[in-house]
Amino acid sequence: MRLNKWKYLFKTYFNYTVKEQRAIIVLMLLVFFLQATLIAMHFIPTNGISRNDMVANDTIETNVGTMNIETATSDKKKFQKVKPQFFSFNPNTIGLNEWVRLGLTDKQSQTILKYISKGGCFKAKNDLGKMRVIKPDLLQLWWNYILLPDSLFYDKKYSDASKPIGKQIAKMNINLATIEELDQLPLIGEGRARAILAYREKLGGYISVDQLLEIKCIPDSVYRSIEAKVMTDGKIINPLNINADILFHPYLPKSLAKMIVTYRQQHKNYQRIDDLRILPLYDDKIMRKIAPYLIVKP
Repeated sequence: MRLNKWKYLFKTYFNYTVKEQRAIIVLMLLVFFLQATLIAMHFIPTNGISRNDMVANDTIETNVGTMNIETATSDKKKFQKVKPQFFSFNPNTIGLNEWVRLGLTDKQSQTILKYISKGGCFKAKNDLGKMRVIKPDLLQLWWNYILLPDSLFYDKKYSDASKPIGKQIAKMNINLATIEELDQLPLIGEGRARAILAYREKLGGYISVDQLLEIKCIPDSVYRSIEAKVMTDGKIINPLNINADILFHPYLPKSLAKMIVTYRQQHKNYQRIDDLRILPLYDDKIMRKIAPYLIVKP
């Protein structure tokens, strides 16, 4: 009984008419034809190259790509900085290997040698700081090994790098120095020189050398290299009158400046600096810092 049931199910699902049988045959022939076409395409040349050759070429290109990556990695290692070795040197006469020993890459060293080959010359140590490929921190490490004067401020008889370096002349007054003079300081190029003068104008004059650290483009490393070479007379070039209608100073918050002006306009002129203590925003710390720059005029 159960066997007859399975026969019935088989006939029900696998019993085809003549048209259905023909359709199945045509479909099988079509599948066979497509499969044969795909197989044949592997052996038919495309632009003169067979599929098998194309696969081989792809394999070769992959291997070449891998080799290129390895080569690029090798080249990258060549440009990695090495640990500096320190020795006395004249930057105008040393070659590529010596620059690399000092901590530069091959590319950076070639940039310097190209500069020298075109007529460039380093007359003083701080001239090296004008080369973009030489970082200030690295130049600071080299400083005592460079066979050149610190700057052109030295006496002429010591301008020859082969002669012993003598004493510097008097320290430079940063309240009076020009851009050209500041440019001669170690690690101070034209850009930093202009920044020093611009901040001097905003302050009204330097009362302390360490105010140079308040300039964004002068980090600690640069400041340490010039600290012993500069000074200030402490004179205020442009004092700030607290009875003026407009008050601006790097040490004076805008809110406090506005309150000083508003209170004076509503009451009367200030007679002395201590009159500012009556203001709600008065701050002893701020006032101690800015006091040297303040004056009282009617």
